[in-house]
Amino acid sequence: MMAIVLAVMTVITVSPTGSYATMPTAITSASAVVSNNNTTVTVTFNTYATPTTDLVDLKSKIQIGRSGANSFVDLSADNANNNINMVDGTLFITLGTALTGTTNAINVKTGSLMNRDGIASNTDVVVSNISARDITAPVFIGSTSGNQGRNVDLNFDEDLFINAPDDSNNDQIQTFLKSNLSVSTDGVNFSPFLETGIARKNNSRVIHLEYPNNIKIILGANTIVKIASGTIRDAEGNINQEMKLPVSPPVIQSTEVSSDNHKVTITFDKDIYENTNGSNLKNRIYLYKGDGSNGKGLVATDTVSITSNKLIIDFTEALTGASNQISIGGNTLRDSYGNTQGDDRLTAVFQENAGGVDPNPKDTTMPKFLYATFPNFQDLTLVFDEDVFNAKNDIPGFLQNVQWYENGWLFTLPTNTTVTFSGHKAVIHFAVPLTGSQFYFSFYPGHFKDASGNILTGYTETNWFYTDTPNLALRESYFSQEGRWLSLAFKQNNVDINLVDQTIVGGISQLHGKIAVSLDNGLTYTALNPLDIVSVQGNKINIFFHNAIKQGSIKVKVEAEVVSNPYDTYRNEALDELIASRTPEITGYLLSNTASEFVFADNDAWRTKVRAVNVFDEKVGRYRELTSSEYSLSAGKLTITKGVFQEGQSYQVYIDADGYSTQYFWGFAYKSSEIFYMTAPAVTAENGITAKINLVNNANKSSSNGNQTVIFELFNGSSPVSIVASNLKIGTGTYSANFNVADAGTNTNYTVKAFVVSQYSNSSTNIGLNLATVKTQFELDQALLNGNNNNNEED
Repeated sequence: MMAIVLAVMTVITVSPTGSYATMPTAITSASAVVSNNNTTVTVTFNTYATPTTDLVDLKSKIQIGRSGANSFVDLSADNANNNINMVDGTLFITLGTALTGTTNAINVKTGSLMNRDGIASNTDVVVSNISARDITAPVFIGSTSGNQGRNVDLNFDEDLFINAPDDSNNDQIQTFLKSNLSVSTDGVNFSPFLETGIARKNNSRVIHLEYPNNIKIILGANTIVKIASGTIRDAEGNINQEMKLPVSPPVIQSTEVSSDNHKVTITFDKDIYENTNGSNLKNRIYLYKGDGSNGKGLVATDTVSITSNKLIIDFTEALTGASNQISIGGNTLRDSYGNTQGDDRLTAVFQENAGGVDPNPKDTTMPKFLYATFPNFQDLTLVFDEDVFNAKNDIPGFLQNVQWYENGWLFTLPTNTTVTFSGHKAVIHFAVPLTGSQFYFSFYPGHFKDASGNILTGYTETNWFYTDTPNLALRESYFSQEGRWLSLAFKQNNVDINLVDQTIVGGISQLHGKIAVSLDNGLTYTALNPLDIVSVQGNKINIFFHNAIKQGSIKVKVEAEVVSNPYDTYRNEALDELIASRTPEITGYLLSNTASEFVFADNDAWRTKVRAVNVFDEKVGRYRELTSSEYSLSAGKLTITKGVFQEGQSYQVYIDADGYSTQYFWGFAYKSSEIFYMTAPAVTAENGITAKINLVNNANKSSSNGNQTVIFELFNGSSPVSIVASNLKIGTGTYSANFNVADAGTNTNYTVKAFVVSQYSNSSTNIGLNLATVKTQFELDQALLNGNNNNNEED
């Protein structure tokens, strides 16, 4: 009874000021702080707390929930090394495994703690969203390289800062960063980052590196960028240790096609992983056929998989042709470090496996629009690479979604317009020819399909048709290479245009079979020799005959519509052209101090019909026909007498033969010994005797430069030992000769002389003219500098 009385009294009289006593604070909440490398959690409660019994019991009633987990586990079950302690009402939890992430939680169960008044907690005390502290410097998560390795972005897992001195400006920060970088392209030997390069923080988590002058940072498969210790830090002040970062992205090594031509295996130099950020890998892969067309994307039934270092593509439709390539979009694949290549990757050319039999062939390729013609402005003809059909339900449905542009105005097709399909062509027929100056047509997706039901999903658009623009026409034709090379040059509206070969099938031109030649003025025509070569270059169709054309003229037939302008709005008309040859080609130099000799592959049919030689003096701008005493013709040689050409002047020489087009060449007149400058031979005695000369061609601008002979003569004292002579077209450069003599290392009497002459033979009386003057290397450099611009400039 007395104890009860005393307790009541204590409650009533506890306040010395005479006021009523406050209620005890219950343990209901807490906060937590993480320390000691995320292995200690300090829990502070809303009031003083102590274990209800002891620490062992308390530990059994504490649970932990780690980031990413969906539930609590007992502290002892989390890690056997976990422990607790309480000091002055604060709970200290020591963890055997450090916390990570930002959603950790601690749960102290009901009744496990009491306050100073001995009142136990009557609810679970849960501390949520406990964040582990950032204790590591920024971590490299891969590079993104572009421009074929000329620039590289180093990517990190958190915001970073360049650890330059606090008062550094931007230039000083970049200088600091560059001074702490080095690069190795072999993975072993490092070189300092180029002082002229660019190194800067780009966005909050990227360091951008770039070299000038088209120098690549990444070269090959073993490039490493080294970042010195103390270069970067994060917001928590964590500073990096030395980092060696492999930055070379995966590189294609080989491409293999399965025997049935359905599966393509692309092998890389390392394991690869998809890097499409949730998009479809298939959408980044295209097949190119080598015919200049856009790549074909994969269809729904094609599949793609990755196994180790192999990208495997299964095509529903078997591959065909000899010029296949596969393009993989930039940044589509990464390696284990996270390195990606921003540029699209392209395999080497590969071909189908010959003899591969597809037991169930499939066609998954939509028709390809090739070109459109509108020659009469009434029948618009669309040409495809295969038979096409109406993909709409009916003709009206096809015609209603065709847009027609005229002079900037948009129209739908007239109601009396019709369409017919025949083979590879669709013909839009207007009731009357269109009037105006220019037209353009656009067909919405889904208008055309092939026999397998593949629908053309893109827009089909013609280019502009102009009523005042004619088809391609022949501008000129001419022979070269001694009657072996015939060029047919085309124009449109009197303007040279780049031609496009429209006969390519499966990557192979069929133009050779579209051309025939007549040697009897059109009475009979024959196909080209299988060894003749045909190509399209610029505005020309070039024919290189295996057997030279010797006749003065031939006729050439070219079928219609085999070449087009770049937009394929106009094609050539059929050609049947008489072409005069200016065989043969003539080479030599215009000399002022002696007679000028010009040589050619002798063609007596041409030579015997030469009737006149004219010289055009470019200084006075006048022609002069040479007299018979000023020139002479013999087998393979034209000689023009001394005095016709004056030193330093430029001339054009025209030779006219009956039945042939005019042969022409031009050049500057030189003293014979001033055509070339050369140094005296430099002689070394290693593995025999080697002699070298440096040479400058002063007459390199003349069109008639032919072959000359470079002669090296070895002497033992004053006795000649050996001669090396080479007949070739000489340009500015270094020329050398080697003499195989056994005593080269011991005999110091060997010397070498060098000459450049117009001709050389076994006869000691016929060594031609000396064409070179010996100069010092300094004089040679001056001549080279005065006569040439440095054309090795950067774009």
